[in-house]
Amino acid sequence: MPQIFSVFQIVIDKDLADLINKEGHACHVKSLARIQAMMEGDVRLGVMHDCYTKVAEVVADDLEHVFEVGNIGPEDRITRFDKMNSISVGDIIADADGNCSVVCNVGFTPLAPSFHKMALKETA
Repeated sequence: MPQIFSVFQIVIDKDLADLINKEGHACHVKSLARIQAMMEGDVRLGVMHDCYTKVAEVVADDLEHVFEVGNIGPEDRITRFDKMNSISVGDIIADADGNCSVVCNVGFTPLAPSFHKMALKETA
């Protein structure tokens, strides 16, 4: 049965992208957190430093379906709140009960409950 899942991503805006291009990835915690999340699936730095933003809600049956909808649609199953990239490694998906999972290279890993409250903040 379909439910609403929340999608959290590390959003890099134009100003921050310009700074990173000028000074390198080490200049900002969001850049370092995004690299860690995307390369290693490790979201701890990003969660602890409030780098994640709720970018969308997706109506789907399960995590695999969220991944599919977030990458190929249909668009009418997505409500966007901010710039949303395709769902990828390091993104956090929360179900309607607040259970969070991290998108990994293969599949999903549940996020430790101690990180749920921090990850579920809706603004960065």
